[in-house]
Amino acid sequence: MKHFMLFGVAMPLVAMSWGQDAPYTTDIISQPYEPLEEYSLVNLSAGWDDPEEMLPIPFDMVMWGDTCTMVMTANLGEMILGVGNANHLVAPVFADICDVSPADTTGQDISEIRYTYDGISPNRIFRVEYHNVGFYDEVYGEDSVITATQRANYQVWLHETGTITFHYGPNTITDHSLIAADFINTAGLLGNFDPDSYAGSLLVAEGAADGPQFQTINDIFDWIYSGDEGWGNTWPSEGTGYVFNPILPVGVGEFDVDGSMTAYPIPAENQLHVLWDGNAPMNADWIDTQGRSVGFERIYPGQTTLNVNDLKAGAYILRMENGITARVVIHHQY
Repeated sequence: MKHFMLFGVAMPLVAMSWGQDAPYTTDIISQPYEPLEEYSLVNLSAGWDDPEEMLPIPFDMVMWGDTCTMVMTANLGEMILGVGNANHLVAPVFADICDVSPADTTGQDISEIRYTYDGISPNRIFRVEYHNVGFYDEVYGEDSVITATQRANYQVWLHETGTITFHYGPNTITDHSLIAADFINTAGLLGNFDPDSYAGSLLVAEGAADGPQFQTINDIFDWIYSGDEGWGNTWPSEGTGYVFNPILPVGVGEFDVDGSMTAYPIPAENQLHVLWDGNAPMNADWIDTQGRSVGFERIYPGQTTLNVNDLKAGAYILRMENGITARVVIHHQY
């Protein structure tokens, strides 16, 4: 049996550490689930399990306040990994999913990971759909040909603006013991995750899946052994959705760099106000979504007002010489 992030080490149960520093607000929505109609497929062989495949997302994605230039499927298949200054995980489910085809004697029942993107910069959306997926403990169980009947459909939308949304579709889930697989049946985001030390923070759902509360947890091991039930014996009903909105303005910083910088409004049309707590003027570069420097600014302690009329509409990083950065979106009305 496989487990997400578990080394099989028995850790002592200590008090839970609840944090308040997740750079997201959360919302629960209800809307009709719409399967992707025009899409490409992640290139997976039949019987796939634990795929690690690059996703061709056409823009840099800000996750947990960090600009990620690489996005891929990861871990037990249910995760999307964003890599920037650190690793960040997007987890629409924590269950161990896989292709259902090994449990189908006809060869007709398969699972797919689909993707597409649409919209115009700076408001593009990259959509990933997990279609007709099964669950490892059932598909590879002793009686899997007869009993592997549980299926799930859900989508992850990665918005160029930094918003992340989960959309849950039809499912045939009845046995939650096979879904959780001795882990916690839930969903959420993991920021600054270090797989070696288990350092990082989690923003996870606690309570019935159609209306949970989201808690920020700063100790992954504590959470695993806390006795929390996550969704418990529930699963999101078709049409349920979770929205994670970045708290704006988003300050994106290199680790272990003193100081902070914020920029507003987001999006900016003609002017951008930059607040920086430094002690002396410093140069900053405009970095576009291709990682290219497209201009520079002089930033002063306190507030600096920048004219952004000459920048094309789109998403940028304003990066100081000392490594501090801020995520900026430019949107012109003309």
